[in-house]
Amino acid sequence: MKEIKITEKAHKVIKRLFSPRNTVNTLKSDPELTAIFDNFAFDQTLQVADGPVEEKTRIMCILASTMGCNALTEFRMHVDAALNVGIKPREIREIVYQAVPFLGFSRVIDFLLVMNEVFDNNDIRLPLDDQATTTEENKGEKGREMIDALWGEGNAENMMETSPKGQEHIVKYMEEYCFGQFYTRNGIDLQHRELITFCMLAALGGVNERLRTHAIGCKNTNISKKEMVAAVTAMIPWIGFPRSLNALNIINDAYSEKLI
Repeated sequence: MKEIKITEKAHKVIKRLFSPRNTVNTLKSDPELTAIFDNFAFDQTLQVADGPVEEKTRIMCILASTMGCNALTEFRMHVDAALNVGIKPREIREIVYQAVPFLGFSRVIDFLLVMNEVFDNNDIRLPLDDQATTTEENKGEKGREMIDALWGEGNAENMMETSPKGQEHIVKYMEEYCFGQFYTRNGIDLQHRELITFCMLAALGGVNERLRTHAIGCKNTNISKKEMVAAVTAMIPWIGFPRSLNALNIINDAYSEKLI
């Protein structure tokens, strides 16, 4: 069989991102697939993704997407990569915490444990400092303020008013729990928090209405369409084309352009 080589750029990117002890080496057992994937993920897609989004933001997006598609092995590797490119432990932890109200704790707990294991292997002292900014008394108020900041004044009130009878408590939970206790946290800014939410939902699939809502949220936090397209491009190798194309359709719709 003819040898298939990894490009020089892909080799350099892989070497910079991943520590040898945390990589999954498929080169010996599956050299053909390894070369095809590595050249696509660490060379070809980066020709579009690099520039519109910084390397740190790109890794944060991919890390979020690995949770969305329940990819624990790739998540471990990208926690390592995040540390290697200078993403702070508290920023990594906030990405994981942000997943809790969207993916559910039963899925996120495994990622939390792996993250802490990687931190421990890198001599990062746990627990990390708290990043909460709200209290039990003001979490609802702060959550409503966050909803209005992302989607416009009066949006939180409208959600409650249009809630089906008997389901008002769900809106209340969203205000207090999702937006009041998670979106208000320190550690990463609102723009990055909304972008990683979009990325994990894009990877999750089957939640187009919520994905469209958070695409609009990204737009309202001044993330450009070019940046959104670059983020999705970077995720293609990890979440596949169907979910990536779906995310791009929703981005086009949210940014008021014709669907592809």
